[in-house]
Amino acid sequence: MLSPSRVAHSLRVAEEAERLAAIHGEDTFRAHLAGLLHDCARDLPWETLREFLPPYIQENDFPIPEVFHAFAAPAIIERELGLRDFRIFRAIRWHATGCEWMSALDRIVFVADIAEPGRDFPEAREIRQWAYSDLRMGYVLALRTKIEYLLRTYGVVALESLRSWNREIGMLRKEGKMP
Repeated sequence: MLSPSRVAHSLRVAEEAERLAAIHGEDTFRAHLAGLLHDCARDLPWETLREFLPPYIQENDFPIPEVFHAFAAPAIIERELGLRDFRIFRAIRWHATGCEWMSALDRIVFVADIAEPGRDFPEAREIRQWAYSDLRMGYVLALRTKIEYLLRTYGVVALESLRSWNREIGMLRKEGKMP
């Protein structure tokens, strides 16, 4: 069961994801559905989440319980809703950390989650504006914002986030878009 504030957030993420998908020529239905379902497991207790985690996600090897919901959600969605859509599942799985090889839909849901209109931190608006014109730069700014926040608050930064950052920055430099 999601809290009312989590439901409101998920609705805003779904709308923002659909908007970004329309702008960038991606599947608006998948974007909306992935945005709507991205946090469906967020408020579940650990005992429930652990039943649905893929075998490669172990508590000791991946010490970031705040992101377990993203990895458990696809199995829960498949069981509860009968939905089997790899692209949606992948976008949900990586919405909390990012990964080295992000698809456009993955980036859309990641950005929409961080920068949906209800977010009130200063960078959210800048991320949205960049994402409307350049999805990749919007994603890079969103990822940077997340990593900086985790460093400021002594949070654990997922290796997947760092791999994604290094790949994106490397590609932007190679293309001459970064100093």
